[in-house]
Amino acid sequence: MDNKKFIKELMRYGTEKYGLLYDRWVIFGVRGIDFLKEILVNNDAINEYNDAIFLVKNPNNGVLEYKTYSATIDPGRYWLVNPMNPSGTARIVEGIYKYKLGMHRGHKALNQYAKVTVNRYAIHQGSEPWFRWKDETPAVTQTDFFAIDIHAKGSSSKFVEMASAGCTVINSTWTDTGWRDFYSTVEAALSLRQYICYCVLDQSSAISILNSEKIRTEKETFVMRQEVNSGQKKSFFFFLKNIFSFLR
Repeated sequence: MDNKKFIKELMRYGTEKYGLLYDRWVIFGVRGIDFLKEILVNNDAINEYNDAIFLVKNPNNGVLEYKTYSATIDPGRYWLVNPMNPSGTARIVEGIYKYKLGMHRGHKALNQYAKVTVNRYAIHQGSEPWFRWKDETPAVTQTDFFAIDIHAKGSSSKFVEMASAGCTVINSTWTDTGWRDFYSTVEAALSLRQYICYCVLDQSSAISILNSEKIRTEKETFVMRQEVNSGQKKSFFFFLKNIFSFLR
């Protein structure tokens, strides 16, 4: 599925599940997908920038505007092995959240406007390695203000490691074009509003969206074929009727 079609399906999902409107910018965070020429599911491995952030706006059902950014919505391996919280390291739960302008370690970033829900993952017993999120089971789920920010990364490393202890991190340093474009867009959007909506989807939801669109397309194709066949049958019967009338 190409990016634009996927974004339209995301918008449909956001409206149907959360009542989202797109007369203003909305942030979508989708786990475990790549988005170069088309949307592809990846292995959703731990400690990689393998998630996607979409900024979406469609004012008054006019021209669709969207921007895409490589990111991680998950904590890095360093904090999974060295959790700051005794209950384990936070990973934001699929859902809808509100964010505002703020600071992260001396840099302009997005902070929680309201509470978020996180799953916490305890340290592995016996120093077992961390590979894929689908193989992990959370120890506890909590809802509160946890400083789960949205920000840039502090180094050019291709691995997440210390860059995220549960925050969403754009795969861009503070001075790179990616982060500056993302933040400036949100900053302008929040000049007249207190918060921006952030809709988080797990990879499983992304797969469901991809599959549902495929099924819907197949159904539409089937209906079109049925209509064509029906039209052809009607034309054929009309042709036969004319022949019989002529023979009489």
